[in-house]
Amino acid sequence: MNGKESVKVFGTPEEADGHADTVLKARKQFGRAAAASQDEIAALAFWRKFVADEMTAGRDAPSLRDVLKPAVERLRDGQSTPALDELRKQFMEAKEREKVSPRHLAALKNRLKRFVSYFDKDEQAGSVTTESVEKAMASMRAGGLAPQSVKGIRTAAHGLFQWGMDRALLTQNPITRAKAPKVTQGEVGTITASQFKGLLRTALQIQPRAIPALATWGFCGVRRAEINRLRFNDLDRKRKELRISAATAKTGVARFVPMPAALLVWLKAAEAAGVAPVGKLVAGDDEAKSEALLTRWLNEIRDAAGLTVWPNNALRHSFASHACAMHDDFAKVSAWLGHSGDTRLLVARYRHAIRQDAGKSWFDVLPTDPPKKAKQASKKSAAPKPRAKKSA
Repeated sequence: MNGKESVKVFGTPEEADGHADTVLKARKQFGRAAAASQDEIAALAFWRKFVADEMTAGRDAPSLRDVLKPAVERLRDGQSTPALDELRKQFMEAKEREKVSPRHLAALKNRLKRFVSYFDKDEQAGSVTTESVEKAMASMRAGGLAPQSVKGIRTAAHGLFQWGMDRALLTQNPITRAKAPKVTQGEVGTITASQFKGLLRTALQIQPRAIPALATWGFCGVRRAEINRLRFNDLDRKRKELRISAATAKTGVARFVPMPAALLVWLKAAEAAGVAPVGKLVAGDDEAKSEALLTRWLNEIRDAAGLTVWPNNALRHSFASHACAMHDDFAKVSAWLGHSGDTRLLVARYRHAIRQDAGKSWFDVLPTDPPKKAKQASKKSAAPKPRAKKSA
């Protein structure tokens, strides 16, 4: 081999003839390439040791062909696929054309930039393996990222590679088999009915244009992105029902949410303050402008109301918790929120220890407090009448 003489001993003439036939056929097909190189000989020795170890351990070893074939395919993919960072740029441009919500687009951009940072940006996307993805996620955790954050990055990366497969840019998605970190779901933050009242009453005084959006958000539990898409004609006051169309819903599935009586009162109060019920709840030619306006409203109204602590997505989470307490029907509330039908997320994250009467108080928040009954009148009605004196 390679110009050097080698000797191979066989047990029978038949084995020697069989080996000779194999060598001759290989040389006829591959010519000089049929001779094994030193690298191939070393690789074969490595493989045989692996097989021997597996057999000693009582395990079956796969065939050498089954191991080599996918490895060679990955190498071919790596040579013909776009660079990882280029794939990311193409994917983000496609998402921008789809006009996804600005918040989702920003989150996706940040997650994918972080994912790509753990690889050579010029690395071929097709050469990324499940093992390298798991190593990257382990590095993220070692760097202090929370499991939920790593899981979000993994989800974004999975979408990236799946998009590449759908367009025949890739032949496999290495994220599919990459094990996601275990996430312990904790309860979300909420605000009280009293704080909700302070928010809306302050808005009515300083920014009544924000009332329809904030009241609908808190009394119907819609998502933030959905608030930026809703229009006044989605609020059916006669049927007391909010329609979230498929185009408006994050999931692309239409749903209906009952409008509490308190929401109708707040909408009337906004109109009385000069708010015309036309167009979008949050004005803006596009979602980016609507989102900016909604953020400005929230900041100035919370400051004026003295609400210094404000949990993430407070109005939606507070609606879910108070609605669960009031109705005690997780499936119904889950449908209003637009969940996929599984109530486990609702139970794990949204259901707080709120009493039923406290749940009701959320939906009793009004622009003005109802008149209280006069205590004197109740006392007089409850006091025994004096006995009449007998005449002499």
